[in-house]
Amino acid sequence: MAVTAVVTGCKKSDTTENPVPGDTNLPPATNAADMSTNSSVTQQASEMASNAWAKTKEATTNAWEDVKDSLSSAWGYSYDQKDAFVADATNDLASLDQKIQEFSDKAATASDSAKADAQAKVQELRAKRAELDQKLDAVRNSTEANWNDVKTGFQASYQDAKDSVKQAWQWLKDKMSQ
Repeated sequence: MAVTAVVTGCKKSDTTENPVPGDTNLPPATNAADMSTNSSVTQQASEMASNAWAKTKEATTNAWEDVKDSLSSAWGYSYDQKDAFVADATNDLASLDQKIQEFSDKAATASDSAKADAQAKVQELRAKRAELDQKLDAVRNSTEANWNDVKTGFQASYQDAKDSVKQAWQWLKDKMSQ
């Protein structure tokens, strides 16, 4: 009988210590504790959402910190350095491709009203990027006679595409802030 009394006593205390959610027969102190716990969980979830938003905002703000500017000094490339120019341009285009893909990924998380505009911007960026491939082919096939014109044409198109990507990121940052 002593064992039955202990087991029954344990079960009774377990029920009191672990109340069933929604039980209205609980003492007011237990209900207040549950409400405090719910409030704490809600606050933690809110803080997590705020932190995630801050990280997204920071990522869009700093999207260009790691973009190379190797072609900014490209004005000094001579025809003899054409292979180095092509290698640097190829690396810069890979970085640009990455930024366009990151923009596309972030734009996919935009509000429904902004998604259509974002997709149009992605298409525009990809068209400019495709034009850069043609310009780079022209650089590869250039001669000493047309080197400066071809190189300058590529650089101008590259700068235009780079500026367009920066503007798209700024637009997305502004849209996400609203």
